[in-house]
Amino acid sequence: MRIIREFKETGKVPNVVNLARQTPATHRLVVRHLDRPGVLASVLDAIKAEQINVQEMENIVFEGAAAAVARINLDNAPSQATLDRVRAENADIIEIDSTGTEGLE
Repeated sequence: MRIIREFKETGKVPNVVNLARQTPATHRLVVRHLDRPGVLASVLDAIKAEQINVQEMENIVFEGAAAAVARINLDNAPSQATLDRVRAENADIIEIDSTGTEGLE
């Protein structure tokens, strides 16, 4: 019960083994979006089409559940054309941006 309670309160699992201290992620994709079904699925489909692997992902929903921000760490950079297409095809995406992971926490 302690482990479940801590995960529920912090999102972290105590005493877990074999977690990577550092993943092969080289880029972070930040997606600010309306909290609607399918928004992140469309982003992940576009990433998959470029054969880019997701190393870590976190989606934070803001108070009121109207908007959220997803931080997706990738093993390669998505092309600008893909980012532009994803933004244009999904009206629920407010902003999408990709940067290198150097110095990001």
